[in-house]
Amino acid sequence: MRVRIYPTKRYDLETVAELLYNADSQANFHPDSRWILSSGYGEDVMYPEREIPQKVTYREFFVKWIGREAVVMWLVSNQVLFRIISYKLLPEESEALEASHDDSELPNPNEIN
Repeated sequence: MRVRIYPTKRYDLETVAELLYNADSQANFHPDSRWILSSGYGEDVMYPEREIPQKVTYREFFVKWIGREAVVMWLVSNQVLFRIISYKLLPEESEALEASHDDSELPNPNEIN
């Protein structure tokens, strides 16, 4: 899942990212079970009502499937302005699923009975 967070009057992007990474590491002691795979910065154009369009810097997080609910709940409970860009599995997760799926181990339907 891809989630973008935007700065507000109360929070800047670095503070929100640091707090979110801290919540992730507190909930998941093992690094392989962390919710957030990576993050990066970008710019977007916002169109506020009756105002001039503005360029806004955002931070985009790539969240693993296992952490979708936890990350969204954390953002909502902390009143962070965010937008979900995609619910798709991350490429790393898709590759892991494809690598773990082996049809040769499945029994032939004719041999089940």
